[in-house]
Amino acid sequence: MFDSIDIKKELIKVRSNSENDFLNSVNQLLDNDVVKETQIESKIIKSSSKNYFAEIITNSNEDIFNIESIKKIAIQHRLRFLPTKYFKNEIPKEAIFKIKEIEKANNLSVEHFFILAPSQAFDLEDCNKDPLLFIPLKNKNYLLVHQWGDDLGWIKKALALPLKTIESMFITVGIAAFLIAAFTPTWLILNGAEVDMGYFGYHRIAWFLYAFIMLCSLSTFICFSQNVYPSEYQWNKKTYN
Repeated sequence: MFDSIDIKKELIKVRSNSENDFLNSVNQLLDNDVVKETQIESKIIKSSSKNYFAEIITNSNEDIFNIESIKKIAIQHRLRFLPTKYFKNEIPKEAIFKIKEIEKANNLSVEHFFILAPSQAFDLEDCNKDPLLFIPLKNKNYLLVHQWGDDLGWIKKALALPLKTIESMFITVGIAAFLIAAFTPTWLILNGAEVDMGYFGYHRIAWFLYAFIMLCSLSTFICFSQNVYPSEYQWNKKTYN
């Protein structure tokens, strides 16, 4: 009880207690971060509302896009713009960290999110590549939070071009019919008839009309049987048909 006090041991004891307190504080912060990230992931998975917007203040408008710009890109590249509830792939941790920073900076909790991605990246009703994660803002604007995956290749862009609109589909069919009419030999058009009608004439116009009608019929059958529709009607639909 009345033993002498070893100051060094007392210092070590105090230091040990301080280190333990510091480690406990760090662990508490890490645990809070993990809980916050888990909550964000849960909200992303469940997000389905189209009538929500977040009051977010940004220093730059570089990552803010209005709905018309998003619609134009979605149609042009045959993408879907849907709530994250329908996104079937994993959201990267970088996106979670960015959302956490946005919430902290604006002192709020973001409840709903949208994804711009190819239709294959969604679980479409009665139905990971290059997605973009957005937060809805007021006035039909959206804040781009994170982009990941590969960029769209030129082949995908070229394949998406004919399916942008009804008009682009007809134009594509018309060009294909014109090429067929232009490069088909005259003897084949006349079915081998020994008639000298030359290259240009009504026979080639008739062949063009025949090819156009045939391709229109074939395209219509493929579109309805395979659920392939113009992007202008599908870009924000959660169904594949």
